[in-house]
Amino acid sequence: MNDIMQQAATHLPDAGNAFTTAKVFIQDRFGTPGLIAAGLLLLSIVGLLLSKAFKMSFDIVRYVVVPAMAVTFVATYFLPYSFVYILPVTVAFFSIVLIVKG
Repeated sequence: MNDIMQQAATHLPDAGNAFTTAKVFIQDRFGTPGLIAAGLLLLSIVGLLLSKAFKMSFDIVRYVVVPAMAVTFVATYFLPYSFVYILPVTVAFFSIVLIVKG
């Protein structure tokens, strides 16, 4: 893990240089309006990704965690297994339901 972090750290200055190079390229080619447009594009892409991640986390809670906990709680009364043994099965089932639901 430490080796991976060191290799990633060696590439971080390259990423900073790439952003600087892209900024200079856009500034030279398209001027300030192009730089503003690129910034708005980058901001909208980041916003879109964050909104999708936020929606996905709520879908996981709504369609996997809550139903799995409820079904597991009810199943512990009817089956001779403990909560810990039933929970992975229900989580796997509701995860597949979420994947199929799309």
